[in-house]
Amino acid sequence: MRRAVALTLCSGMLAATAACAGSSLGNSAAPQTPSAGATSVSSASSRSPSGGVTASCPDGVQVQSAASPAAGSGTSGDTAQAEALAQAVGDEEFNVAYSDIFGTVIDGYTPGRVALCVTDVARGRLLAQAAKRAHPAVNLNRLDILPCRYSDRTLQAAVRGLMAHNRPTIAGFPVYQLGPAADHSGIQLQTSQAGSASAALRRYLTSQLGGIAFTVVKGEQAAG
Repeated sequence: MRRAVALTLCSGMLAATAACAGSSLGNSAAPQTPSAGATSVSSASSRSPSGGVTASCPDGVQVQSAASPAAGSGTSGDTAQAEALAQAVGDEEFNVAYSDIFGTVIDGYTPGRVALCVTDVARGRLLAQAAKRAHPAVNLNRLDILPCRYSDRTLQAAVRGLMAHNRPTIAGFPVYQLGPAADHSGIQLQTSQAGSASAALRRYLTSQLGGIAFTVVKGEQAAG
């Protein structure tokens, strides 16, 4: 599960689709008080399931070594618990108290675990507790709260702004996919080979995005 949304060109029309996991990327509210005895969750300073320190939102599903410790073994029960947790936490994207920090939720970025990527880790912990209150059966011990650069709300607004006056091309180059980077470090545009090499396209994006980071990569037009 990944909550980011991208725009994809299909049969000459732009449609909303789930953003693809594992893309190669680069860079160019009032909080609530948790209840007493609330379950603790991992944060950016915690050790990851692979044994290292996870510094930021992952940009894809990681391959776990057989020797690495994990909260879950990747069984069907672990998968079901992670999916339930991802759904519960993902629902908080629409909570007005947290929509300004919510980046994305990645289910199974390591087996049996869920990554919640937010722009403010401290408030992300409160978001997790809100999800627990709404869905008491979920296991927050499977959740890793990690920092990301931009909220999904910020990036989606930037995408809508770009496409308001540019459809189905930007600066004369085709748009194959446009949306938040998998790790919410900025916006990714997939375009033609010529577009991926165009300095003019990058200058245009810089002028339109108001400082938001972006990448331009060669992509493929969707079939159909």
